[in-house]
Amino acid sequence: MLKNFFKKLIDSSFYIIALGGCTFIGLSGVSQNIDLLVFDSLNTKFPKKYLFDSPSVVVGISEKDIEKYGWPIDDKYLLETIQKLDEAESSSIVLDLYRNVGVGNGAKSLAEYSRSNKKVISIFNVAEGISSIPEYPLNRMAFNDMPIDTDNVVRRDLVGVDRKKYNLSEEFVSVPMRMIEINQFINKKKFDLEDKFYKKEIPLIKNFSGGYTNVDANGFQIFINYPEKKYIPIYSLHEILEDKISQEKLRNKMIVIGATAPSLKDVFAVPSSRFETDSQNLLISGAEIHAHRANQLLALQNNSSIKIKTINPFIELIGIIFYVCLISIFIEKTKKINIGLIVVLSSLIFLSLFVYFAFISGYWIEFALPVIGVISFSSVSWLRKAADQQKQKALMQKLLGQTTSPEVAEELWNQKDSLLENGRFPGTELPVTILFSDTVSFSSVSENMNPTELLDWLNRGMEKFVKIISENGGMVNKFTGDGFLAVFGAPVKKTYEQSSNEALKTAIEIRNAIEEIKADLEDEGLPLIKLRIGIHSGKIITGSMGGSEKIEYALIGDSVNVAARLESLKKDNMKNNCRILVSKESLNYANSTKYKLEEWGPCKVKGRESLVEVFEII
Repeated sequence: MLKNFFKKLIDSSFYIIALGGCTFIGLSGVSQNIDLLVFDSLNTKFPKKYLFDSPSVVVGISEKDIEKYGWPIDDKYLLETIQKLDEAESSSIVLDLYRNVGVGNGAKSLAEYSRSNKKVISIFNVAEGISSIPEYPLNRMAFNDMPIDTDNVVRRDLVGVDRKKYNLSEEFVSVPMRMIEINQFINKKKFDLEDKFYKKEIPLIKNFSGGYTNVDANGFQIFINYPEKKYIPIYSLHEILEDKISQEKLRNKMIVIGATAPSLKDVFAVPSSRFETDSQNLLISGAEIHAHRANQLLALQNNSSIKIKTINPFIELIGIIFYVCLISIFIEKTKKINIGLIVVLSSLIFLSLFVYFAFISGYWIEFALPVIGVISFSSVSWLRKAADQQKQKALMQKLLGQTTSPEVAEELWNQKDSLLENGRFPGTELPVTILFSDTVSFSSVSENMNPTELLDWLNRGMEKFVKIISENGGMVNKFTGDGFLAVFGAPVKKTYEQSSNEALKTAIEIRNAIEEIKADLEDEGLPLIKLRIGIHSGKIITGSMGGSEKIEYALIGDSVNVAARLESLKKDNMKNNCRILVSKESLNYANSTKYKLEEWGPCKVKGRESLVEVFEII
């Protein structure tokens, strides 16, 4: 009982270690990195499509603009650009450039014009402590802070902060939210998007949403639905200033003026950046990201955008535990490792398809942790089974020794799952043929030899006999001092025909072996080896007998006794150096026409009331 307790304790400790490893991988961020990679892959493979033209436009400061106007851009050029956009009846204009300190001769004019124009939005940055244009109206200010994941990819949109909760003033509104607010104010439409976030009508990101395991989810955050490339029109500053873009392309558009030149470093990685081969498209500008955010929010307000949702983290955790436990239990119950491997691979394929279909339906669910969990717990189970198999193999060798042929040993191992129960051979009834042998006149021989000489003499024959038995598919079950008990048809089941033919063939080859060593023994002045063999076929009970300290493979039944009695029948009746007596039961199954037989007739054997018909192979 104590041994079983410690075994269970050790087994459970393996699973505790696997659980601890999974927990560590989850909390350390490894699983999050894998899940984010899956998220990016699915986003890139299946970009979101809008059924309307982009309501946002980017006016970017390109490399050509820097070459033409210098850097930093004089505010007079920005002022002229804003005026042209205003003339084109753009609905809102974001100056995504820090102008807490003006640049050039046009600084004062830009500040004054921006403050007075109800379309123009001035940015500030909370994290970096950068303010907006001085004395700017609070209701046209916006923060351009963006949450960036640990791998420097922009996937989340901080659409706003809970101003009510933290008693914040009116300027604490994100750039895209302010863009839509101004756009709808200019177009005399109701702005209710902010209310939707307060009322939680739009699903928000939480700390453990989807594949996230450690993310700052403060404020109102949603996933950014990046559409197909080149969805947002991007025009250069000089194209606006030189009237190369028609006013029609700018009318009623939300405009973002910002840096797009790579040399200005206002660029960010997005999900598609990981899989982009064109170096020109690896990163996109902050201005373009603001435009994407505004488009998505406008679509959400109109209920025309697919929301990327996540499942409640607690419910998702329960689902992961159930999935991992279900597969682990199946692996535990499956005895064959190859079947378990197929189950694991099938479950992972199913999980992959489930994650895929969930994503295209608008749900991002965790992928890495259940995969790691299944692999970890399955590996523990396989390692345990491998260890158990080694124990079973050692036990089988202990029970059967070296007395079986390689073929029989291999077959035993292949059938171990059906032959062994809890590391033991269960009681089984088998049709077998028993070969029982004893050395003739062993007592008189032993009187004339010392123990070492006697044992060497005996092994001269036994070494050959055991080899012959194993080569013919039999197994030496035990040595009986100067004899042995061999069985054909156990522990691997055979037909009577197979076992009896194998036994008779073995007996003849043993006789031949005795004749082969006869001359050598005579030359050495040693006594000849003489055997009596009894062979009988019938059913016996086989199985493990004994305790943990001493255990053996036992053969129990009348057939064993009959074979032993045939061997000892009329001991003095010896016509050659190896007498072989066979029961009629064995001859009936064997191909007896191959052998020359002498009938002994019905004989009385000890321990049996009925007579046994006996034949000698001569």
